[in-house]
Amino acid sequence: MNTILLIAFSVAIQLVPVVLSIRLLRVARSRKSWVIMAVAFFLMTLKRVSDLFFYLLENNYKIHLQNYVFDIIISIFFIIALVSIERILSLLRHSQEELLGSEKRFKTIFDTSSDEVFIADFEGNIIEVNNEACRKLGYTREELVEMNFQDIKTPKYINLVKPNIEIIKKNGKHIYESEHWTKDKKIIFLEMSSRVVDYEGEQRILTIAHDITERREFERKILKANLDTEERERKRFAKEMHDGLGPLLSTIKLYANELASDEIEKDEKEKFIKYTNELIDEAISNIRTISDNLTPRVISDYGLVKAMESLTKKIQATGKIKIDFRSENYTTRLDSGFEIVLFRITEELINNTLKHANALNIVIRLCIENNFLKLDYTDDGSGFVFDDVFMSSKAGMGLKNIISRVKSVNANYLFGNNDGKGFSFKADVEIK
Repeated sequence: MNTILLIAFSVAIQLVPVVLSIRLLRVARSRKSWVIMAVAFFLMTLKRVSDLFFYLLENNYKIHLQNYVFDIIISIFFIIALVSIERILSLLRHSQEELLGSEKRFKTIFDTSSDEVFIADFEGNIIEVNNEACRKLGYTREELVEMNFQDIKTPKYINLVKPNIEIIKKNGKHIYESEHWTKDKKIIFLEMSSRVVDYEGEQRILTIAHDITERREFERKILKANLDTEERERKRFAKEMHDGLGPLLSTIKLYANELASDEIEKDEKEKFIKYTNELIDEAISNIRTISDNLTPRVISDYGLVKAMESLTKKIQATGKIKIDFRSENYTTRLDSGFEIVLFRITEELINNTLKHANALNIVIRLCIENNFLKLDYTDDGSGFVFDDVFMSSKAGMGLKNIISRVKSVNANYLFGNNDGKGFSFKADVEIK
C-alpha cells in the first residue's frame, strides 16, 4: 500500500512542473525550451503511471523505491526553481510593458508637440527629431539626422553651439535664445530649453525649441511704438515752443529794445511795459500748458482720482459722449510716475473710443482690491477683435502706446474681443 502511495505521489508531483512549464509559456519570450521541459516531465510522469499500472497487474513487477524518492526530491527542486523563474519573468514582462508604454507615451508627446524637439549628442549631431521640427524647417527626418546643429543655425548663432553645449554638460540644463534657418532660408526665432537625458542607454541632449517669432515681432512693434511716441512728443513739444513761446519771446525782446531807447515818451514807455507784462503773463501761461501736457499738474497736486474726474468732466462737457467714472478703495496716493502711466492709458483709451468706436457711453472703474490696483474700461461702440487688428497693418499708435505703458509698470492686461459689441480693457498691477 505504501509503495502505491509513493508512486502516486511521484506521479502527482511530476505533473506540477508540467503545469508550471506550460504557465511559463505566457511570460517567456522563448517558448521552445519550456515546451521541451513540459514534454520531458510529462513523459517522466507517463513512465511512473506505467510503473503503477504494471505493479497493480503483476505481482512480481519490481519497483526500486529509492528511484521514486529521488524523483520526488528532484521534482520539488524543479518546482521551486520554476516558481522563482515564473516570478522573475513576470516582473520582467511587467517592467517591459511599462517601458514600452512609457516609450509609446514619449513618442506620442514627441511627435504631437507643437514645438520643435531635437535629440542630439554632445558634439551637436542631431540623432532624432519630431514631426514639427521637420515641418517648420522644411527638411525630412532623414535629412535632419544627418546634420549638426550648426547646419541649421543662422550665422549669428553658429559659433554659440559649442559654448551652449558646454553649459548644458556642466549644469545638466540650459535655457537660451537662438535662430534657425529653414530650408528656404527663412529665420525662425526660438527659445531653446535643453537638458541632459538618458536615451537608448546613453546620455544625450534633449532640446525643446519654442517658436518666439511672433513674440519678437510683438516686442519690435512695442519698441517702435515707444520710439515713435517719443519722437512725436519731441516734435509736439518743439512745435509748442516754436509756435507758442517763440513769437511771445520775440515780441518781448522788441519791447525791451524799445524801452532801452531814450527817444520814446514816458506814456509810450509805460504802454510798452504794460504790453511786456501781458506778454510775459501769456508766456508763463503757455509754459504751464506745455508742462501740464508733459506731466499733468493735477496728478502731482491732487492724485490720480482727481485727475481722472477732471479729465472725464472736461470730455463730457463737449456733449459728445457720457462717461461714468467711479473709484473704489483708492484712498492712498501712489507713486506719481505710476499714476501718470495709468492716467495716460485712460487718456489713450478715451481717445480711441472718440476716434473709432462711435460710442455713446464709457464706463471706467478704478479700484484697489487685495493689494492690486485694477482698471476696467468699457464702451458701447463698434468694438473690434484685438488680435486681428493688432497683428494687421491697421494697428495704430494708440493700441501700441497702451500696451507699452502697461508693460512699463509690469501690469497684467486683457483686451476684450468684442467685434460689434463694444470694447473692453482690463488691467491690474500689484501695489508694492
